[in-house]
Amino acid sequence: MLKKSAIILTLFMFQLAANAQQTYQLDIKKSKILWDARKTMGGHYGYLLFNSGSLSYSAGGEPMGAAFSLDMNSMKSTDHNPDGNKKVDDRLKTDGFFATVKYPSAIINIKKIMRVGQSTTFKVAGELTMKGITNPIEFTAIIKKKGNIVNAAAETKIDRVKWHIDFQPKPKSWDFIAALTDKIITDEIGVSLNLVFTK
Repeated sequence: MLKKSAIILTLFMFQLAANAQQTYQLDIKKSKILWDARKTMGGHYGYLLFNSGSLSYSAGGEPMGAAFSLDMNSMKSTDHNPDGNKKVDDRLKTDGFFATVKYPSAIINIKKIMRVGQSTTFKVAGELTMKGITNPIEFTAIIKKKGNIVNAAAETKIDRVKWHIDFQPKPKSWDFIAALTDKIITDEIGVSLNLVFTK
C-alpha cells in the first residue's frame, strides 16, 4: 500500500512540474531572420520567414529550449530592384545553394539556454539542420519576457561550407572561373534573429 502511494505521489509531482512549465508560441507574422551573404566586393542580403516555433520556460521562469521550422522558400533578397532580387532569389533556391525543392524547410533545435549572470543575455546552444545536414550552433541572445509576450534577438554567423551552400555542388579544381567566383564569397553568412513569442 505504501509503495502504491509513493508511486501515485511521484506521478502527481511530475504532473505538477509539467503543468508549471510554460510554452510560448512563435508569432510567425512578427518574427523573421535577416541574412547577409555579401561578397568581399558587394553581395546580397535579405530575410527568411518561419513555418512555426516555440520556446519553453521552466517552472522557475527560465527559458529552457526552443524549436523552429524555417520556410526556405520564403527567402528573399532585398539588395536590388524587384527584377534583380527575383533573379537572386531564384538562384538561391537552386541545388548549388539551398535546394529548396528538395529541402523546403530547415530546423533549429535549441537544447540549452543559460543566463549570463542576472542579465537578459543568454548563451544558446543547439543544432541547425539545413539541406539534410545537421551541425551544432552557438550564439548569444537577448531574451526579455513581459507578461505573456517574449521578445528575443540574436546575431550570429554560420559557415556556408558546413551546409554545402556553394556556387558549385561539385567544384572542379580545373574550372578556374568557377573556383575564382567561389573564392570571392565569404564563408560566413551573417544571421540576425528577431523573434516574438506569445503564450
